[in-house]
Amino acid sequence: MIRNLTSSGFYTSEIGIKDIGYAGNKPGVWNGVPDDVLKEHGFDPTKFFG
Repeated sequence: MIRNLTSSGFYTSEIGIKDIGYAGNKPGVWNGVPDDVLKEHGFDPTKFFG
């Protein structure tokens, strides 16, 4: 229990956050589902999107 509390305290401190390289709550990049995955599931994006 003490080890858990110690590691939790470290990784929530400023130096611990820098140690793990936390970049913050930033949005990711979403380019949509790849065409090969859509085709694998029987979805044709040309028919759907026009």
